[in-house]
Order: sequence, then C-alpha cells, then structure tokens
Amino acid sequence: MPFPLSYPGLKCILEHLEAVKRVHIIGRSPGLQKIDKLIPFCLENFTIDSEDNLTINKLTIECYRDNVIFRMNGKTFSRQISLSQEDTIKKCINFYICGRSITRVDKLDWFRRLTTNFLPVGLKLRVNSLNADLETVILFIDSQSPLKTLITTNKYSSLFDNQVVQLAETLLLILVTHRTVTVEDIKKLNNKTVEFKRHSFSRIDIIPLVKYHIETKKEFRTTFIISTDETNFIDMMLQDFEQAFGEFQCDLQGVNERYVKYMGVKPIISFQAYSRIFCVL
Repeated sequence: MPFPLSYPGLKCILEHLEAVKRVHIIGRSPGLQKIDKLIPFCLENFTIDSEDNLTINKLTIECYRDNVIFRMNGKTFSRQISLSQEDTIKKCINFYICGRSITRVDKLDWFRRLTTNFLPVGLKLRVNSLNADLETVILFIDSQSPLKTLITTNKYSSLFDNQVVQLAETLLLILVTHRTVTVEDIKKLNNKTVEFKRHSFSRIDIIPLVKYHIETKKEFRTTFIISTDETNFIDMMLQDFEQAFGEFQCDLQGVNERYVKYMGVKPIISFQAYSRIFCVL
C-alpha cells in the first residue's frame, strides 16, 4: 500500500496543477480543502469581457439570464440558474478564487462595464500583464505585482500618481479624446518603455519634456513611443520638432542602412549617442 504524500509533496503538486483542474479536484476532497487556501494559486490568464463572460485559463463561462454555459477543450456544458447575472458572476468567481490572500495571474484582461462589488473583499491579484481601466480594478491589484506590461487609458487625472502605473516595465497608454498628457505627468513615469496610442484631439507635451531634459542635462532612461495612424499629426510633429530643435538635427550615422531604406526612418534630433529621436513613417 503506497504511503500518502507529505505536506511538502502535496504543496508541490497542487501549486503546479492547472488551476481549473485543481479547483475541481479540491471541491471533491474535504481533506485537501484544509490546505488548499495556504498554497499559491496561479492562473495563466483571467479575463472578464464587456459581455461579463469569464475566461479562466482554457475555461470560458458565459453568464446569461436563465443559464450558464461552460466551454473548455471543445466541450460545452450548460446549467440552468435562478440567479441574476451579477450574482452568477459573483458565485463563479468565489468558487474559483475566493478565500485566497494572493492569486497570481500571468495575464489579466478586464473589460467589464459594471462595478466591482461582485469580487470577494480582500481579494488581491498579483499580475504580470494587465489590460484594464485601472481605476476600476486598482483595489484588487497587489502593489508588489511585477508588472511587465500595463495597458490602460488616461481617463483619470490621478493615473500618473499610481505606483502600479509608474513601475510597470512597459506602459501602453490609450489616450482619450480632449485630455492632455503634461510634462509633469510624464516626469512621474519610471517605465522602461512608454507608448502613447494617440486618438483625435488628444495631446502629449513631448517637446516641453525634451526641453526639460536639455536644460537639466538628464539622461533619457525611458523609450517614448507615440503611435497613430493620422499622417497629419505626424507631419505636424515633424514640423514642431524641426522648429524647436533644428540646430540638433543630424544624419543617420550609426543606423542600419537597410532599416532606413525599408522602414522610412527620418532623423529628428540627436543630443548624445544615447539620446536620439527618430520618426518611423
């Protein structure tokens, strides 16, 4: 008769067991339920979409008024319910992640339009990659999250004061209409890469930022990218840069010629070997 696993052995197995499979095994084993909450719980991805459907790893849960549909690995299961959609979502989330002090999530996508009152009190998600309206979910993001990528909007003026925003390795900021990203906002960012995804009428004070670095002689430690499909905006920015920094304009020395030819790179300014601005058309 084989000996039962010791606690370290169980801990190792449960921690590395696929999350959905682990939840269903634990639900059928009262003995394992006693230690389950003490063992780290890891999700590859966790998504709440705009239709309030949940995706946990490979499991998709679609919540409707009269039933819930579960889809996983090509199989579909349906269950009749008598709860509201809000209560159904809450029950599903409680079943999978409730009672854990920290749940580790590699990729969290949050597109939910409603409030967060369906989430368990005290829930903390330690996230690697986050795509969400940050003001909605910030209370549930662990401040120690090793964020590699954050995708969010600048809908709220307090965004740039948030530690999660400031310390993400890569920040992709989707700019909302009629809001300006000021020099003071940008100076608060310590990210390795910041990409501004620009839409009509949004504004970024990049030229004042460059002037600030020239005056203070501070080295750029962040790569700033402004992406847009508006050619008029690109032309306008080129003119503004040439007018403001024409004296610094340089050739493409040190840039691969093939890259210049096929990518349409145009030099704008060069202050030092480590501080250059290019435009890719």
